[in-house]
Amino acid sequence: KRQQNSAVFDDKCGAGVDDSGFTSAQLMELGEAEDLVQNRSREISRIASTVNELHTVFKELAVLVIDQGTVLDRIDYNIEQVVEQSREATVQLQKAEEASRSSRGAKCIVFLVVGIVVQLGMLVVRFS
Repeated sequence: KRQQNSAVFDDKCGAGVDDSGFTSAQLMELGEAEDLVQNRSREISRIASTVNELHTVFKELAVLVIDQGTVLDRIDYNIEQVVEQSREATVQLQKAEEASRSSRGAKCIVFLVVGIVVQLGMLVVRFS
C-alpha cells in the first residue's frame, strides 16, 4: 500500500520521494551543498596552513632583525672606539713632533758647544 501511495505521490508531485522524505532534487541539492562545504573546509584549512607558514616566516624575520641590530650595535661601538683611538694617536703624534723638534735644537746646541770646546782646545795647543 505504501508503494502505491508513493507512486500516487510521485505522479502528483512529479518527482520521486525516497524513504527519508526528500525528493531527488532536494537530495542533489543537499549533495551539492555538502560538496561546497567540503571545498570551503579544505580552502579554510589551506588558508590556516598558509597563515601558520607566514607566522613562522615572520618569527624568523624577527630573529634576523634582532641579530642585525646586535651587529649594528657592535659596529657602532667599534666606530666609536676607532674615533677615540684616532684622537689619542693624534695627540701622541703632536707630542712626538714637539719632542723631536726640541731634541733637534738641543743636539745642535750640544754639537756647537763641542765644536767650540774643540776649537778652544786647538787654540790653546797652538799658542802654548
